[in-house]
Amino acid sequence: MHRNHFLYVSLFILSGCSVQKAEPELFAPINFSAVYGLSVDITTKASIYDIDQMEPIQILRSDGTAANYSAHTAPDLTGTVAADGTVTPSVPQYYDLSGAQANFMAFYPVARTILSGIANFKITGQEDVTAAQNVYAGSSGSPTTVAFAFRHLLAQVRIQVCAQSASDASSWGTITYLKIETPTSLNLNLNAWPALSAASNPENEFLPTSIGNNASQTITTTYASAGSLMILNATYPLQVKVKTANKAEQTVTTSIWYLGIGNVYTIKLFFKNNSIELQ
Repeated sequence: MHRNHFLYVSLFILSGCSVQKAEPELFAPINFSAVYGLSVDITTKASIYDIDQMEPIQILRSDGTAANYSAHTAPDLTGTVAADGTVTPSVPQYYDLSGAQANFMAFYPVARTILSGIANFKITGQEDVTAAQNVYAGSSGSPTTVAFAFRHLLAQVRIQVCAQSASDASSWGTITYLKIETPTSLNLNLNAWPALSAASNPENEFLPTSIGNNASQTITTTYASAGSLMILNATYPLQVKVKTANKAEQTVTTSIWYLGIGNVYTIKLFFKNNSIELQ
């Protein structure tokens, strides 16, 4: 397994302090930039591999000594991310003239709902979900350079397929779908360390890999990708529903008893004449 890794989004705070009263536009805005800080190749970890793919990021702000996002029902702003890591906020941010601390947290992608400090996401298995914990951004009297550390909050499951012989491949026919049952309604507590959990109504579904619900992928005698899924967890041991053009749906039980967020799991399905084995 690979180690979890982080994407870092830095917020550079420019102070506009003055002993005289000033209009907000005279104060320099809070600037945002995004960079990677990885120890492993991100393409091996999850579906986001270029910084500008994670956009727009959803940003929430809470001023005060102790950040609290419970009253939010929507993000305060969003940020578009350029390939060089520059983040352009949708709404310029300034320090509160009272000297109150500024705090920010962020996540990606757009949440289905935000209510009572909980952001709810509806996943299809083909999107990544990342989030950064709350960070202290200083105040007008004490500007601070801070960094958002984004974490991958889902695991990636990859499936590869291969047939024992050309005749076995012909017997099975092309792959129609590969599915895994998983919760699709996931909650993120905005006031805690970033982690997803299944909602009280998890909306369990059998999600297909990235080849889709009605594919016609040929099985050969060499292992080839049959798609992937980004999910939180599954019924354990993890099971794969396999449907091909020439045979009824079958269930293959794997030896995977746990999915760790930010990790990649590869399942190899070996098709024989009348059975599917794990390799």
